[in-house]
Amino acid sequence: MEIIWSDQAYKKWKETADYILHQYGVDAVIRFKTNINEWEDSLSRLPLIGQLEPLLRHRQIPYRSVVINKLNKLIYYLDNDKIIIADLWDTRKEPKAQANITK
Repeated sequence: MEIIWSDQAYKKWKETADYILHQYGVDAVIRFKTNINEWEDSLSRLPLIGQLEPLLRHRQIPYRSVVINKLNKLIYYLDNDKIIIADLWDTRKEPKAQANITK
């Protein structure tokens, strides 16, 4: 399945990668990017691998999530033959504050 990143998710990905680069260096940001790529590969083969996201259960669209590392969670939904990455959540932040997905 094709994976598409929403503008919001891509912005968070970029902010997170920039933060990791400045705080921990090039090796850490490479690991982060590799981890994201591995999850994209897994999702494209097994799109239902993520659990239904409990904080977004009130939404019309069934959002799913996968924890990509101990600090980040990918939020996504299925749209026909596409996987839409809706957001990238920082798991250290207040969960309800992050449930602010635009779609």
